[in-house]
Parts: sequence; structure tokens; C-alpha cells
Amino acid sequence: MMLRFLISLVCLLSALAQAPTGTVTGRITDPTGAVLPGAEVTVKNLDTNRAQRVTANAVGEYTVPFLAPGRYGMEASLKGFRSYRVIEFQLAAVLVQLLDVQLEVGAVGEAITVTEAPPVLNTDSGTRGEVITKEEITDIPLAGRNFNDLAFLTGGVIPKGDGGYGSFAVNGARADNTGFMLDGMNNTQRRNTGAVINPPIEGVQEFKMITSGFNAEYGRFAGGMLTVVTKSGSNRFRGSLYEFLRNDFWDAMGYFDGTQAKLRRNQFGATLSGPVIKDKTFFLFTWESLRLVDGKRQRGIVPLPENLRGDFSRARDAVGRPLAIVDPLDGRRPFPGNQIPVSRLDPVGVKLASYFPAPNLTGSANNYIAAGDGTTSNNNLGVKIDHNLSERDRLTGSVFWRPNAAFDPLVSGRSPIALFGLTNNTNDVLAYLKYLRTVRPNFYVELSANFSRKTNNQLWPGSAEKDWAAEVGFQGTTKNPIARGLPQVDAAGYIPLGPPYDHPKIWAFNNYQYAGTATLICLAIGY
Repeated sequence: MMLRFLISLVCLLSALAQAPTGTVTGRITDPTGAVLPGAEVTVKNLDTNRAQRVTANAVGEYTVPFLAPGRYGMEASLKGFRSYRVIEFQLAAVLVQLLDVQLEVGAVGEAITVTEAPPVLNTDSGTRGEVITKEEITDIPLAGRNFNDLAFLTGGVIPKGDGGYGSFAVNGARADNTGFMLDGMNNTQRRNTGAVINPPIEGVQEFKMITSGFNAEYGRFAGGMLTVVTKSGSNRFRGSLYEFLRNDFWDAMGYFDGTQAKLRRNQFGATLSGPVIKDKTFFLFTWESLRLVDGKRQRGIVPLPENLRGDFSRARDAVGRPLAIVDPLDGRRPFPGNQIPVSRLDPVGVKLASYFPAPNLTGSANNYIAAGDGTTSNNNLGVKIDHNLSERDRLTGSVFWRPNAAFDPLVSGRSPIALFGLTNNTNDVLAYLKYLRTVRPNFYVELSANFSRKTNNQLWPGSAEKDWAAEVGFQGTTKNPIARGLPQVDAAGYIPLGPPYDHPKIWAFNNYQYAGTATLICLAIGY
């Protein structure tokens, strides 16, 4: 008995990076269901007029890969049959659009026109996730305009735990086991697996939160993968200009704030895209800036002014009973009048204690409320160029960068005195260059190079002013001007003093990525 089998497969000769592109595939038949090899299929981007042409193979199947997300039209034709046209359909990243075609007998000049494409069904892989389109990104309100928050619309994705690294916890995995990609390039920073760059929301075409079943090129993380696709220019100029404003004028005062906390949040930007050379070269420029003043409040307990002079005559415990201050050098007898002689006070301790602020709150167990204004100023910018070198060659280059300056006056878990607040001035960068060559209609080669850099420069700005430790009496401490400061002092029951002991935190991580991918769409026939 003779067996005949036909196997249509995609051979990935090298798959070091996953391009964030879509694919159109299908089978061409006649009205009886017989396959039509040799039919010509053209898929055209309606925004850039770039067309890709392939020929159906021996079993009537065709595949058009490496299509940028966007609006497309499709036409299939064969001598002796009417042409078949799909006027417009939307193609998403990392998805396969199945378009099976049935050609009817007739003149080539006649055509069957289809105005609606079938829905996308993923029948080619076990990958699970959710594609968030540009319409959803634009229409859904987002506090802070961070599109990453939309990842929580995907099943199995929850916020990270308090104090944890990373961004999302996916299907029970640790939050630092989620990776990020931007236009197919590595966008994961190695310090805590957060994203290096979050491009302005107006510059994002769509993104996909992949939660399970992802391919090997995504296999470095046990959780999920967030892959982002940025917009590209087209033959039409498009742009936007916007500002989002928040102000404490419209806010109620917090119940525990004591006074109205200041809030001035201005988030503004612009995006412009269009052609440099029609049908050939296109550009995208996207920009967003944030200017933020955010008032903070924190309650705590500070010593009474007389306590700092050794006078504890008014000292009481939590239920209001008088406290006796005993002398450990005199058989633990109480000090007369609950007053410690000035001569018994350590001069270093006296100088340290002078940094305690005076009480400013009554009617509460806490007698002090700290207030400070945090500030953030950043500029998020991106430039992207797409150039069709020829009908077979496409070049894409892009750079995104984000300088940021921030000040936190009340560092969580540390001294709430604004004097000891921290600054963090950073500059994050991601740049890449990609080249795609269509060697044959069924053979593609893609080369890419990517560089990204994530920095942190968190320190106490007062360090450079003077030798704080030596001034209060500590000797032998560091003389490094970026690390000098008071020691962190924790007195039981009172707020801490001094800048955070584990700062400065200064680091920079560079990522370099070089990738080559050869894709062969081949037909194997055996008997």
C-alpha cells in the first residue's frame, strides 16, 4: 500500500529573537474544494502601500510573515478564475490571521470582494495571553498614563507583592520572573526585571501580555512576557497634542494630613508621524513629560523639648501613668524630680538629639506630623524610522530615552524628616536597528542589534555639604562626599534620625543584544 502525506511546516533555522509581527496564511481552493497551486497572493499595508507577494504551493497553501501590525488588504488571483479581494482587515502582533480563499471560475478581470475578514483564531501554537489594542490603550482611563496597568486585564496577572521586585505576578510565579520586549528587542533590565523603557502611551500601537505556552525565545522567565509594539509612520501625517492636569484645588484634605497636601501634576506631550519619502521612508516622533509636586504626610512621636535637656518630669506611659527615670549608676534609684543632670548627658547624644523637630501635633498619641513635597521631572522621548530599501529589503531604526529627576522627602520606613530625603537622577535608554531581507517569497532573513541602559543614582543630597558625622562627634567615618552623613539613629518609640543607612544606591546595567533569524516556509512531500 502506498502512503502519500503532505506536511506544510515553518522551519526556524535560527530563532534568537521574536519579531513583533503578524502573519497571514490560508489555503486556496476552487468551488469543489480542490486546491489551486500557483495562485498569486498579494497582501498590502493600506497605510504605507508596501505589498508582499507570494505564490500558493503545491497544496494550495500560502503564508505571508513579518507583517507589521496595522490595516491590510489582500488579493488572490489565478488565470481562469475571478480575483478574490479582502478590502480591509486589522492585523495584530504575534498573531496569525487565517484567510482561506475560494476562487470561482470566471475572467480574471472579474472579482469577488469581501468587506469583513474572519476573526483571528490561534490554531498554530499553545501560546496564551491577551492583546491590548491601541483603541483600548487610548480609551481606557489610566491613572499616571502607564499602559502597563492594562496587563491586569489578562487572566492570571496580579500586582507584585509589597516591597517585591518586578512588575507583575503571572499565574503564581514571582513578579521578578516577568520579561519585557519592545519591538522584538530585549527591554528587561537585569537589576530587578522591570522594564528599561516604557514608551509614551501615544506612541504604542499595541501590546500583548503572554501568560503561558510561549515559545522558546520567551523561555527565560517562569512567569510571563509583555511584548510592546510601537507605532510607525504612514503616508499620512498624523499627530496629537495633549496635557493632563491634577491639582489639590479639586481635592479634599486627607483625614490624617492636618493641612492640605500639595499636588501639582502636569503630564503633557505630543506625537507626530508621517512620510519622509512617500511609499518609502516613514517617521514617528513621540514625547511625553511629567512635572509633579506631590505633598507627603507622615505621623510619629518626637521627644518633648525638655526631654532633650534631661527633664522627664512630665513623662508618662501609654495609659498616662508617671514614668520614673532611674540612675543605673546609683542602684537604679530614681533621679530627683525625674531630671537627669546635664553633666550626665553624652555630648554626642546631645548633638544628635538636636536634629529632632519640636512637637507640632496635639490630641493624638503621635505628637508630630512630618510634611514635605516630593518632586518628579522627566521627559520621555522616542524616534522611529522605517525605510524600504527596496521591495525586498526593509530597515527600521529607533531610539527611546527618558531622563528623570526625583526627590522623595519622606522615605518609606526611614526618617520622616524632610532634611533626610533622597534624590534620584536617572537616564534610561533603548536603541535598536533591524534589517529584514526577503530572499525568496518563502525565505526571510532578519538581523538586529539592540542596546539598552538602566541607571539608578539614589543618594542623600546633603552628603556633599560637610562631614556630618564628625560634626556631632563621630570619628573615623567615611570621607566619601557622596556617602557622608549622620548615622541612622533609632530610639525606641521615636521617629528615626539620619539619612537611610543603606544609601547611596548607584548602579547602571547595560544590555547588548545581537540576533539573526532565518525563516524558511517549506513543503515536504513523501510517499
